[in-house]
Amino acid sequence: MKKNILATCGLLFCTTLLHAQTTQEVRIDFENQDYKSVGVYDSWQKSPFRSQNKQAPVLKGNVQVVSNIDKNHDEILKMIPNASEKVLGFQRSRFGSNTFGARIDLKQPFALTKETKYVHVMIHKPKAGRTMLIGLGKRTDRAGQSAETEQFWELSTREIEPNKWVDAVFPVKGAGGIEIHSLVVVVDCEDTNGMTDDFLAYIDNIEVNNEAFTTTNREDYPMNYNKDQKCTRTDRGLKGISLGDQSFNVYGDITTSTPAYTYLSKQAFLAKPGETLSPAVQYKGIWMHSYVYLDLNNNGRFEPKVKDGQIVPNAGNELLTYSFLSSSDENSGFNSAGTEISGNGRNTLVMPEFTLPDNLQHGFYRMRYKVDWNSADAGGCIDNNNNIINNGGGAIDVRLNVHGDNVKINQGALNGKVVAEDGTELNDISIPFGKPYTVKMKPEHGFNFSGLKVRHGYNLNGDSLSHGTYQYVDELIPRERFNADGTFTLPAEMVDGDVSLEGIFIDAKTALTYEVYFNNEFVHSTVVNGAKIGAVTIPESLNRDFVELTADKQTITELPATVRVNAVWTAPMKVVNPTDTTWYSLKVSSQERWVSSRTYTPNVYFATSLDENDDAMLWALTGNPYGGFHLINKAMGPKQVLASPSPKGSANAGGNTYATLQPVDNLPAGYTSDWTITISPNDDNGFYICNPEGFGLNYRSDYNLAYWTGGKDGGSTFVPKMVSTTGINSLTLQRNTDTTYDLSGKMVSKNHKGLVIRGGKKLLVK
Repeated sequence: MKKNILATCGLLFCTTLLHAQTTQEVRIDFENQDYKSVGVYDSWQKSPFRSQNKQAPVLKGNVQVVSNIDKNHDEILKMIPNASEKVLGFQRSRFGSNTFGARIDLKQPFALTKETKYVHVMIHKPKAGRTMLIGLGKRTDRAGQSAETEQFWELSTREIEPNKWVDAVFPVKGAGGIEIHSLVVVVDCEDTNGMTDDFLAYIDNIEVNNEAFTTTNREDYPMNYNKDQKCTRTDRGLKGISLGDQSFNVYGDITTSTPAYTYLSKQAFLAKPGETLSPAVQYKGIWMHSYVYLDLNNNGRFEPKVKDGQIVPNAGNELLTYSFLSSSDENSGFNSAGTEISGNGRNTLVMPEFTLPDNLQHGFYRMRYKVDWNSADAGGCIDNNNNIINNGGGAIDVRLNVHGDNVKINQGALNGKVVAEDGTELNDISIPFGKPYTVKMKPEHGFNFSGLKVRHGYNLNGDSLSHGTYQYVDELIPRERFNADGTFTLPAEMVDGDVSLEGIFIDAKTALTYEVYFNNEFVHSTVVNGAKIGAVTIPESLNRDFVELTADKQTITELPATVRVNAVWTAPMKVVNPTDTTWYSLKVSSQERWVSSRTYTPNVYFATSLDENDDAMLWALTGNPYGGFHLINKAMGPKQVLASPSPKGSANAGGNTYATLQPVDNLPAGYTSDWTITISPNDDNGFYICNPEGFGLNYRSDYNLAYWTGGKDGGSTFVPKMVSTTGINSLTLQRNTDTTYDLSGKMVSKNHKGLVIRGGKKLLVK
């Protein structure tokens, strides 16, 4: 109990310090008329709460100042969160959209600036979930702009706990020169399709200031130290975690910039109910202990049940395994299996296996790996003589996906269906968990499809977050990612739970297709739905750095129609074509360093001087700006391409992730060889070489071609110099006439059915 009291006091002290520096711009507490007016607002244009065709709204909406319904003492906060007499009562109507909220018009507007401000709103509502704040106002440099213009939409930094006063915090900023005249508090911004009843919510104490800290910090899965805390020593630190053969290597090394707490919010280990599991930590250092927790009841807390160094049986214990724990005499204790440990045996991070309850429901659970010294406290020991930070400890949270052998998949849409590849209707049918699954779009007559909405995970009709833990994810698959026959294969990572599909079908009569040709070869297409006849405007989505686009026609006189777009490459490094290869040296803009493959293969290093007669220092660019570029080395030949895994790791170094030369037809798992060439502001004659995530290759002080994930500058700028131009017969093998693409530009097999591109021509393969 002493630790908790100390932690609470520390938080209160921090709160006092923070608020002492607060600059307040707006304060509305509803005790007096400190606002201009109140009402309701819905951004949905067809909302029954909005005026239609200059007619009064169908529904008025209920919002008024009422007595505070909850002035109770909070046991977690050790205080009364809201002692106000008056608050704003609001009826959240089932007939409003997900942006329906209470509107508060301000007596005086406040400025939206480039610097982040924080809008605090006390909210009390009967259901959990996220909230949203909409700011209505106008730009001061636009004389005709209405003060009703929506200037920002911002989600609260944390979800709202039900039936408690919560200080929801909304960080807001803008381009400057914007005045906010009204605030709309959207107390529930989740999907309203399943909402059948209204509910009452309450709003109070609206304040705009420079303070990000919430006054009601009932933090989910708390640590006893600030979660932004960095490691204070470099000889010890938690680098990664594993569960059986599954692992996340989070940090390459431990520095004073390495976080002492990490939440891998989008990553998850896999397990089944009743499965026996073997956890482990990757730790730099010795003489520490490891602990694993699992929130079995999903209440936002890890609740260990131990006594005298051992697990209390049948007590709902959420400390599943540990390497060492003692009660009073730390010279002797036990691990979670009950094995007694003493002396030098205490120098262990090895945890016994644990078994999940066989009746554990399928879903995502929060899991914590902690390295500490002899402490069952999930938040870490903060005793003066045994502080987790001083000892070099830390914690990593991750999700645990508890799943079965199969999941359910279903679909729903207007004007068409999403079916299985073989035509099976997807009406809550079972499919294998964690396996790719191919679906097909089936529009009704006269309709086409523009994409697919995919929701995957658990509790698909409920809140996407449970105490900050993602239960499902929504993803949009655009038309251009589909094959020519309307099929798309859901990757294994999208079959991580139940799957709900919503096809987006549109009137085929309004479709305008843009087909992009690069070096006279089809490489990409996109469809604009709801197009109108008239002047052709090339979609912004087709823009790429160093690419000039021209359309083959200026106007459209009828729909549907197809426009050919010719893409011309303007970068300082040419792209290989079948009749011409231009070889280049690649110099780092900020250093006298040149990229070379000599002697170091497969690693790519930097040479300190240029030898234009050395084939290892000569590079060529193949591919296109839509499907990705390949970089080949003259010494290694066209069957080797520059490739790398995704940069993961500590600080800005990308975990020492290097780019290497790899076989083009047999890349290691997790590697990419598709690069984007983007404009660098550091040198007019140079460019960045970026992976699909946008991270740029960089000169590293160890002479390796690697990454710097903290940004891109002169060390990430490559300046090409033309060295020689020769025939490219050796490369034409990669560009033969048998190479086949679907209409999205994706390479497919020669037997791929439907419309394809081969030899620069469209073919129908039956």
